[in-house]
Amino acid sequence: MSEGLTYRLFEERDLPGLLRLWEEAGWGVIGEEQWREWFLDTPHGACLIMVAEDARGEVVGQEIFTPARVSVGDREVSALRLSAPILRQEARRDSVRSREHPAVALYYAAEAEAIAQGYSIVYTLPEHSWLPALRRLTRFRTAEFDCATFCLDAELPSQIVEAAAELYAQPVVAFGEEYEALWRAACENFKGTCGVVRRPRWLAYRNSGRVALEVRRRRDESLCGYVAVKKRGGLIADALAPCTQELTGVLAAAIVYLAHARRDGLAPTDSDTLKAMATPSLRPALGSLGFAPTDYKFAFACNSIDETLPAGRVAPECWYVMPGD
Repeated sequence: MSEGLTYRLFEERDLPGLLRLWEEAGWGVIGEEQWREWFLDTPHGACLIMVAEDARGEVVGQEIFTPARVSVGDREVSALRLSAPILRQEARRDSVRSREHPAVALYYAAEAEAIAQGYSIVYTLPEHSWLPALRRLTRFRTAEFDCATFCLDAELPSQIVEAAAELYAQPVVAFGEEYEALWRAACENFKGTCGVVRRPRWLAYRNSGRVALEVRRRRDESLCGYVAVKKRGGLIADALAPCTQELTGVLAAAIVYLAHARRDGLAPTDSDTLKAMATPSLRPALGSLGFAPTDYKFAFACNSIDETLPAGRVAPECWYVMPGD
């Protein structure tokens, strides 16, 4: 199957075929308006969309790269987040151990285009099962993170109540100027760390379908952080505070809000469990709040495609990363 495929950039005429591909590959039904909103109207312009076309001119695969901005120390660069490839059944038969596999071939075609367009980094949070292929077939550097969980239906431990005592959480009404200031403060305290730039428009785009909570100080109602949780499954998709030490209180205030909402019959998520990706930035806070480890593994991978940006400078251990990035 892979021998007869052509890999190229998305063209407008491909859209009907891509919408059919989504449904045929088991990803569900998506309308044209929703597709355009997700992939053409992002805060940083249209996604880089690579398609695989067979000899008959039919689209049999796609790989989408969402543009983002990444802070690398004092430098800000253009980046792309790689999403999971979507392939027709017959295009999945080749071994993923080969560079000729459509998913791998799509990536290399996209990488060449990304370099030509001036992007510096490609990153992804793939299914854990993809890590061996990423390590073996590409220049991605990879990392694995544990999963930690907290039961929202249990009695709140005293350490959570104490950590949240001077704070309160409430739903975000709008990501405004305060969030810009929050990001700048975080950059000052996370110097030397890579991270997706979290400006208001990006936050609104990435967190529009999530339970987004802002955390404020009771004494003056100033913003000290936010937490965004997926409605399905209860995964913490994003969280930020000015520094790692303040993440504990921010997470605690969000837990108090979510637990009380469940008890009042207003549960904003379908899960009684809050889940988190235990990165080095989050792990201390999760441990102190009573999150319990599970055997699930998250994955992260990144690749510098910019000759002026050494691979070691953007290695996984250098990142402040969240599942929703």
